[in-house]
Amino acid sequence: MLDLALGLSALIWFCVLLFPVYGFVAGKRDRREHLKRAQGIVLSLAALLLLFDLTLGVMVTEEEMIELERLQGYRWWMLGALAVSLATAWLLFAQGQKRRVG
Repeated sequence: MLDLALGLSALIWFCVLLFPVYGFVAGKRDRREHLKRAQGIVLSLAALLLLFDLTLGVMVTEEEMIELERLQGYRWWMLGALAVSLATAWLLFAQGQKRRVG
């Protein structure tokens, strides 16, 4: 289960990096509903990772505790980066709409 949490964390970081670009493209193509749906998916993945984090705190073995502490150590960085990424995506969405119209 720890491997699943680490893989989910990697997927979220990948989404954090690509989400602003997707926001700009969605703005250029006027796809607000697609951006809202993608935002919901990313937020759901982050909530799932937090639930895994809480669950693993109870069920982890002593050998896996080091990896779990590492995962918990950058949890707040991930949440902050996710918030910045979502905000940047919506700003770039607005810029993409302006460029489409203008």
